[in-house]
Amino acid sequence: MNTKKSNLYLQPKDKDMKKLEILYNSKEFYKLKIETNNLIEKYSNISTLHNILGLALQNLGDRNSAIVNFKKAIEINPKFFFAYNNLGNAFNDLGKYDDALFQYQQSIKIKPDYAQAYYNQGCVYRDTYKYNESIERYKQAIKIKPDYADAYTNLGYVLRHVGKLEEAIENYQKAINFKPNFIEAYSNIFFTLFYFTKDDPKYYLSQAKKFRSYLKPIDNNLLLKYQFNKTPKKLKIGFVSGDFKQHPVGFFLLDFLKHLKNKELELFAYSNSNQEDELSIKLKANFTNWYKIADQNDITVVNQIRKDGIHILIDLSGHSSKNRLPIFINKPAPIQMSWAGYPASTGIPEVDYLIGDSFVTPQNENLHFTEKILRLPNIWVCFSAPDFDIKIRELPAIKNGYITFGSFNNLSKINDTVITLWSKILKSIPKSKIFLKTKELNNAYLKEKIMNKFKENGVNSNSIILEKGDSRIKLLDSYNKVDIALDPFPYSGGVTSFEAIWMGVPVLTKKGFKFVSHTTESINHNSGMSDWIANDKNNYINKAIMFSKSLKNLSEIRKNLRKKALASPSFNSNLFAEQFGNTVWKIWKKFNSKNSK
Repeated sequence: MNTKKSNLYLQPKDKDMKKLEILYNSKEFYKLKIETNNLIEKYSNISTLHNILGLALQNLGDRNSAIVNFKKAIEINPKFFFAYNNLGNAFNDLGKYDDALFQYQQSIKIKPDYAQAYYNQGCVYRDTYKYNESIERYKQAIKIKPDYADAYTNLGYVLRHVGKLEEAIENYQKAINFKPNFIEAYSNIFFTLFYFTKDDPKYYLSQAKKFRSYLKPIDNNLLLKYQFNKTPKKLKIGFVSGDFKQHPVGFFLLDFLKHLKNKELELFAYSNSNQEDELSIKLKANFTNWYKIADQNDITVVNQIRKDGIHILIDLSGHSSKNRLPIFINKPAPIQMSWAGYPASTGIPEVDYLIGDSFVTPQNENLHFTEKILRLPNIWVCFSAPDFDIKIRELPAIKNGYITFGSFNNLSKINDTVITLWSKILKSIPKSKIFLKTKELNNAYLKEKIMNKFKENGVNSNSIILEKGDSRIKLLDSYNKVDIALDPFPYSGGVTSFEAIWMGVPVLTKKGFKFVSHTTESINHNSGMSDWIANDKNNYINKAIMFSKSLKNLSEIRKNLRKKALASPSFNSNLFAEQFGNTVWKIWKKFNSKNSK
């Protein structure tokens, strides 16, 4: 998903300006800052220079100073619509969305056909869950600039979130038509396919392979030779991700890494994000080296990994946002794997392995992947228990006198088929209710849409509880209002299922037919909750009805589930690290033996 767009606005005939353009395009922002400052000392009254300095400072993370310079550029030239746009971006970065929208609008007033400002407005509305306004702005940008690939991609993203999956795919495809090597558009197509109830894994893989065909390897003469130690005492493992933060990947890594670094392994992080939070700081403590690669080109990143002597490089993003999949086609490390951040094949044959387990990647689904499957002994990921002191309260049905089902998954997963099934459950159990809580319910249009879907299936509005997104601690505490969690399909829950179980709430899931639809299946098996896996839709309904009949049984589960889960492979990070460490060492020894002959 692309975000805001900036504009440098240069005068190419000027040698000084041309030098600044080269620095900007090569992302050498510190040098750009120095060179621009030097020029401003000579020519303090040139608005373009203040605009460029603002961009350099913004990319270096100094947004307040960037704002000062953009304002200075506007002060010198009040008609400088590029600077208004860039000022809007700086406000957007600081979360000052109203200020950002105002500056974009100022830019449009000066230049009504400025597609980029409409596009940026669309991004603000997208991020604040005003999807109708976002769609209108993206369409306006496309009307002005019919080949605007980024606008098509972001329009597709919003359409996916309002449940218009076919339209979303159409827009991603338009983006690719105008920009055939548009990696982000392909990745969005792959994510959207997860939500289709009749998705064909073979079709997905054919598209993933097509995506790979557009990636062009770097000239080998520009790359360093491998510098890894063939017989290391410690194996060097590199992790590439844009999600070393409050994110599912961060939750999978936190406790696991503390134990993994003691398994004769040396850990390296290659972070494709400039954003860090409290979890990032905790994760950093477990790595020997932490590199920020978001502003580095592929050649630089590949050479750094080779220079570090990485033995096994692990992709933690797949086709999700902020991935760096193109570097993997150049084999920065002799062994490459995909794990944790993406429940499907990358489609890249240079990625040797995908880490799974016997439930998310059963033997009969091997053909869904270009990678060889490494099945860990128990579960494919291990969840770090939240460090909040949240007590599990009494089963709500005892006080309420009715069963409350719940799902805190994103609304895109709750498709028409899921709603039809859940409606049958609600109508079969007197006075029962469904409680949905997710950030997308900040959007009034989506709230009304989901409410109407249940009404169309004969469910009274009094049986539907909708709540908008919240802080993580408040979201977790909301499970104290839920008796039974319902897992959607075919895009099964991941973090939501782990968190429900940690809060003592059992999760009813249905067997799937591909990785993304098997995740809660694996979590339940590994948490000692195999009875909560339905074979099909009818079995799902029957189990929901059966489990709802015994409040005594539900109360016992609620009292014991957290303790039971924490001792299980689902949360046992020490056991998981042991198994993971043994696996990577085994793969390395196999590789070394094969290549030493």
